[in-house]
Amino acid sequence: MTADDVARRAGVSRATVSRAFSRGHSVQEQTRQRILKAARELGYQPNALAQALTSRRSQIVGILMGQLKNPIHAVLHQTISMALQQNNFIPISGQIGGADDLPRLIATFRQYQVGVVILTSMNISPGLVEEFRDAGFQVLLLNRIDDDSVTASVCADLTQGGRLAARRLVERGCNRIAVARGTLGHWTSAARLAGHVAGLEHLGQAPAEVFDGGYTYADGARIAETLLAKGDALPDGFLCPNDLFAIGLMDRLRAAAGLRFPEDMKVVGFDDIPMAEWESNDLTTIRLPVQAMAKRATDVISRIVLEDETVEEKIWIPCRLIERRSA
Repeated sequence: MTADDVARRAGVSRATVSRAFSRGHSVQEQTRQRILKAARELGYQPNALAQALTSRRSQIVGILMGQLKNPIHAVLHQTISMALQQNNFIPISGQIGGADDLPRLIATFRQYQVGVVILTSMNISPGLVEEFRDAGFQVLLLNRIDDDSVTASVCADLTQGGRLAARRLVERGCNRIAVARGTLGHWTSAARLAGHVAGLEHLGQAPAEVFDGGYTYADGARIAETLLAKGDALPDGFLCPNDLFAIGLMDRLRAAAGLRFPEDMKVVGFDDIPMAEWESNDLTTIRLPVQAMAKRATDVISRIVLEDETVEEKIWIPCRLIERRSA
């Protein structure tokens, strides 16, 4: 079935059928419904690639994700994909594993007439944004900020979240608070650590110790072993770079030394992944505003695609403290 068949059945022109299936085009609602009814009866679906070639306004959005073995990336991917679909955009995903992946990915995005590329919070190399822009793509950064202000950014206020976490431990009576940073070289690691340290300093404290941590369960367990091996008095509070780290830290301290949380140590994570609320973890954490980020990102993409805007603004969304037993 073709658009001509739908036009004949609905009693309209082929151009009206095309407008009815294109975002941003004005068609009377009664006419649109008649066209959609005719399309359903005939089993007609418009060709998204053909529409993109004709209008040069693709509703296909490329998503370049971080590693999905980190649960927060999986949550972010699901949430942004659903938000795009609900707004009639078509998400396609990719990952960069090696040096040869980027040219292939750019070629694929070109082949599918991708309108906007979303880059998420993985460690983005300094030239990656420019490589996509030089290839003709509009770029949106999600969960990180473009310090050079050459493209749109939608990001959780990670530093504000870090301050919330620090304040919680001080309010709970902790005065020997250790801090672990995330993976070295990552923008998110620096932002979270800055919030933790600034939050403590604002309340008259300094970190008892700052560890080179990481973002994995194994990283948390490793730092737990380091704490126990020192033989010194353990910190009474611990600010973690993410929830996986916090869970690894608590599990190893329980198993190796019988520590209880929050009685022996109070722990705050970061992200609020699904496992944080499991009964065995019951982790106080900082929740990333994933739903709000996805909505604002979709709004920006609509402005870029439908209104042909060049968007370069930074959009910050505050984080929220989620109280559970660990702190």
